[in-house]
Amino acid sequence: MSIGDWFSRKALPEPGVNAILIDGLTSSTPQDIRAYANEGYTQNPVVFACAMLVANAAASVKLELHRTTKGEKEVILDHPLLSLLERPNPTQTWEEFAIELVTWHRVAGEAFVLRLPATGKPKELYLLNPASIEIEAAEKGGVPKAYTYGSGERKVRYPVNIINGASQVLHIKTFNPHDPWRGLSPLSPAARAVDTHNNGSRWNSSLLMNSARPSGVLEVTGAVDESTVSRLRSWFKEAWQGAGNVGTVPLLTGGAKFTPLSHNPKDMDFQNSMGEAAKNTGLVYGVPLPLLTMEAATFSNMDAAQERLWTETVLPLLNLVIKKLSAFLVPLYDKSEGMQLAYNADSVPALEAKRQRMFNRMKDAVGGGLLTPNEARAEMGYDALDGGDELFLPGTLQPINAPAVKSTSSLVKAMKAAGYTATEMEEALGPEFGMREAA
Repeated sequence: MSIGDWFSRKALPEPGVNAILIDGLTSSTPQDIRAYANEGYTQNPVVFACAMLVANAAASVKLELHRTTKGEKEVILDHPLLSLLERPNPTQTWEEFAIELVTWHRVAGEAFVLRLPATGKPKELYLLNPASIEIEAAEKGGVPKAYTYGSGERKVRYPVNIINGASQVLHIKTFNPHDPWRGLSPLSPAARAVDTHNNGSRWNSSLLMNSARPSGVLEVTGAVDESTVSRLRSWFKEAWQGAGNVGTVPLLTGGAKFTPLSHNPKDMDFQNSMGEAAKNTGLVYGVPLPLLTMEAATFSNMDAAQERLWTETVLPLLNLVIKKLSAFLVPLYDKSEGMQLAYNADSVPALEAKRQRMFNRMKDAVGGGLLTPNEARAEMGYDALDGGDELFLPGTLQPINAPAVKSTSSLVKAMKAAGYTATEMEEALGPEFGMREAA
């Protein structure tokens, strides 16, 4: 199959609405964005926590605008683009905008940014609901024809330039092997874990509603017609089920007997299965377990968990989002290739331990004569210094090409005791060493 044939199709054969199986039963989490938002983000505490941890962390990082000229980087402090990002639209700050963008990306696997007006420098940025977006696939190539938002009379079509991909809408998505035009939600691989967690919560809740009392069997002597069965079923629901009827003792007549189906407390314990489901959900979202449950958290692993969240999840996502936004917005202000959006990694407190380890490694490398000071400074993101391109010897930290030391303190003392003058010591040991030691 050619690349053109691949993109000419809207998608691979659909996996089906209920594609994930649990012990032979279909998953209750359909493969669509509205179901992900409803059953995942709004109903499952683990999914909500994972999405918000990543979104809040990403939104806390300070954005910067850099211009690189002849290899030298300049941080621009005042620019219309920075003003736009500080207040993307009248109802949102950058932090609110970033939280919503990243949350959509973590729930739907994609996010859509609309810039206004259609031409010229943008004055406002808005986020579109991915569930209301349709993508018109191109016949050939990997650039869609257009993005369509809304429905009915309010439907709006945003065309895409098939040559360079320029559009009024920015699409940020994850890789999806089933559909090259749409992103793959993390809730797709996590659907089984989310179902397990949701169903376990519902089961425990239903038991607690009846004082952790299970269902039972009603035995009636003689023949019973459907009408009697229906009345008994209704009576039990009204008189015995529900939190308000906890402790009620049923009074049965006519030879009727109720036998509860008993089970021990271990049968009610869903902690192991739900804990495993929470761990798997966190694994898919890239959120370490100590950040999701206090049972797995200790004083020793919380810092490591925070650092792992940033290095493995937040920063890679930030790199993607900021590079996409930069390519989407910067050319409208500056046609040159020297300007781009970036983030200030030093504004992340969780990475302080990593920066300290880097500093210690560079200091040891310079002190051991392995790196020059400027090489170490470049590794840590600092500018070069004049005279910082020399390697230094361990211990004395003298330049490696400096004259070699030819004596020791004991030798100098012995020469002084023997009556050597300072001039004679200079001639024997060298001007620099002799004068310093003679003094």
